[in-house]
Amino acid sequence: MAVVFTWFISLFISDEMVETLSTGFQNLYNKYTRSENGPQDNGRCSIYIVPVNKKSSNTTDDTQGFQRYRPKARKSFVFNVKQLCQSKHWKWEIMRQSRLRPSTGQGCPICIPNTSRGNERVVSNLKNLLDIYNIGAVKKSMFGSFVDDLKFFYQLKSQEYKYIYDEVLEDEVVVKAISTVARNVCDDSADGDSRFDEETRTQQANTRRILTVISANAKNWVYKVIGWFTYRVISLLATSLVVQPSQIDRVREVEQSGLPVIYLPLHKSHMDYILLGLVLTMNNIKPPLVAAGENLRVFFISKLLSFLGAFYIKRHVDTKKDQLYWSVLSSYIKNSMKNGHHIEFFLEGARTRSGKCGVPKAGLLSIIVDAYREKVIEDAWIIPVSMNYDRILEGNFVREQLGQPKKKETFFVAISTFIKAICSHYGIMRVDFNKPYRLRDLYESIDKLTQLENESLNKNGMEVMSATISYKNTVDKMAKHIVYDCWKSTPIMSTHAVCFLLLNKYRNGTTLEQLAKDILNLRSKLTQGDRDIGFSGRSIEVIKHAINLLGPKLVVYENTDEGYFIKPILDVSALIELSYYANNLISHFMHQSIVALSICKLVGMDFLNKTITETKISRNELVEDVLFLINLLQFDFVFIKPCDSLDDIVETVIRNFEEEEIILIDMMLEEERHGHNLAKLLNCDSDDDDYPQPHVEIDVKYRVNINEDSLNRLHFYRSVMMPYLECMAESAGSFLALSENSVTEREHIQTILNQMHENLEEGILSCGESISVDTIKHSFLAFERFNCLQITTKDNIKTLHVVNDQSSEVNTGMQNMSEYIEEFVKQII
Repeated sequence: MAVVFTWFISLFISDEMVETLSTGFQNLYNKYTRSENGPQDNGRCSIYIVPVNKKSSNTTDDTQGFQRYRPKARKSFVFNVKQLCQSKHWKWEIMRQSRLRPSTGQGCPICIPNTSRGNERVVSNLKNLLDIYNIGAVKKSMFGSFVDDLKFFYQLKSQEYKYIYDEVLEDEVVVKAISTVARNVCDDSADGDSRFDEETRTQQANTRRILTVISANAKNWVYKVIGWFTYRVISLLATSLVVQPSQIDRVREVEQSGLPVIYLPLHKSHMDYILLGLVLTMNNIKPPLVAAGENLRVFFISKLLSFLGAFYIKRHVDTKKDQLYWSVLSSYIKNSMKNGHHIEFFLEGARTRSGKCGVPKAGLLSIIVDAYREKVIEDAWIIPVSMNYDRILEGNFVREQLGQPKKKETFFVAISTFIKAICSHYGIMRVDFNKPYRLRDLYESIDKLTQLENESLNKNGMEVMSATISYKNTVDKMAKHIVYDCWKSTPIMSTHAVCFLLLNKYRNGTTLEQLAKDILNLRSKLTQGDRDIGFSGRSIEVIKHAINLLGPKLVVYENTDEGYFIKPILDVSALIELSYYANNLISHFMHQSIVALSICKLVGMDFLNKTITETKISRNELVEDVLFLINLLQFDFVFIKPCDSLDDIVETVIRNFEEEEIILIDMMLEEERHGHNLAKLLNCDSDDDDYPQPHVEIDVKYRVNINEDSLNRLHFYRSVMMPYLECMAESAGSFLALSENSVTEREHIQTILNQMHENLEEGILSCGESISVDTIKHSFLAFERFNCLQITTKDNIKTLHVVNDQSSEVNTGMQNMSEYIEEFVKQII
């Protein structure tokens, strides 16, 4: 309520009154606030942010590279009512800038050649939808903004929503599923049997119950009323809701084509579907039906969201065991598209708990592709969407990352979250639409890749994929392609940039001026990589804006004798929350990071610690290590698009490292590279099968620079992915200490978390943010792929079985895995 109160009094009080209130509040604060050091200058007191140390101050261990104790960080607090009252009237400078921007999400030039225009840059103005008078929708009247907002939403275009309940019940697929399930329950009794008829009626009742839960009941007047209410609330929460008008025009053109539109946003917050619906509604574009998890079916809210187009689905569906549910869900989505509805769902499934993009789940996408293959729809438009925030409304996901159970979402929890939200400030919110492309184009391109893969397996005498597996493979690749492109084109916000630099470069703190220089360099790198940036203006102001949003629980900002000093709080909870925002930049640096990790492993600690001054590394060994890291982290990241090759990615990174002088160029290296390229050409299939070209293998050698600046850059890139590798190393090492060959997943996760906390205290673990339940779970799946682990499920309890060598009781597979990962995470002096 503090925000509402501030906004209210700012309408009535003068500047003189503000000055008086400011002085009064400051004196009142000074009177009743105590400080450890007593009164400071001008009678003001200081608030101290004291990190919690688990060990006593008598401990004398001094582990190298680990800062166990930190001095108390001072942060002075000044109560400025005038600044608070005027904050909502400040203009965001970027709104008045018309400049060249990357044309976000151009699409893949290989898979969608008709829509991609390479690195196209367009002159674009950003638009703040919260400033309703500047978007050309309504003129200022004598009644004030409250009435003008109501008038704007009342005049919006009315959209048509057809209720398709009966069509789904009569769908041939649903009728067939009812009969199949009833027959299975009756043990193949004859159709005319009375028991079968009774069971059929039971399954029909189940179908109506399932469909009642799933079905959305979108109403146009609810969109307008809730749209107005949401608009007013977001105006209190955020400085700006930013869109690019050129993107809106593309979406409007696609929506008018008559084909269904599939919106595929990356999922960061519950605000995602609210913002997308609001942006489309305000621009007179028909909002889609939204797939929502059943966890959102809470009192009152579930009905309201249903009126806004939400249809509720289970988180996990077994298409074989739950055949009836799957048939109803797929029929509902297909008939919705057939009747002119658009669809929105999140390929990642749940919200990201780490800030980075998750590996997609292709279940709902397969229904869309099925609809096209079965000619239920002629085609569809795919529009990947990214929504980004200076700060998310949920606060953080630290509890869940530390292994604590997720809080159940109830009506009272939702109300409590809303009240907390309106008392806070969340900076800038941004919605970006990638360039639309046809579902048919993407499907046919990826399907051709799958067919070529099958032909290659057949040519090499290996077992080819069945039609079912080939189709599943194609849909999975489509989902990864969409998510990869969308994540790589997501704009970077100010909090993301600041957190990224603090965690990867300045864990021990830095001056405001130095951080401003690095922000400027980072902006230049992102611009060169055709990434749009969600902030503008002087770097110092950008940093202050980000620090203000992050708050003193995450960042220390103090005035010292040498100037303003900025330092991240090194408590585990704070590091996990800081990493949430920093991880948004992993999409830009992940390839450089895995190559840097592999280079550091190959050159050895002697070189990195400058014991030796000259070394070369093998390209073949480098590619082998990069491939291992990609396979190890395959459940955490989508590293490569289906149409990309690992060789091309490594070659691109090496070229960048040559420009940054991490890798040195010499004539011999160029000759080896040309020889390598020639070998690849000679190794291509010959037109004459009787005379195949000989296989030529040439290994290129790269020379690594010993220069201190180059090594610093290498260490910087290495640090980006280090938390994930440290977690993998801890997980692999934990299995070596097991007294038995099997353990439940829940129990072992807690064991690993306890072990990681201890190792962090002892300095063995360098990154506190590496403590993550998500990555631990993903490590189990990766080890299973490497045949080091087996996972079984019984009564919803997962059990982990360590795979031992048949000739001995020693787990050589997991031991080799642990030792191999440790080579990447060795600490550098």
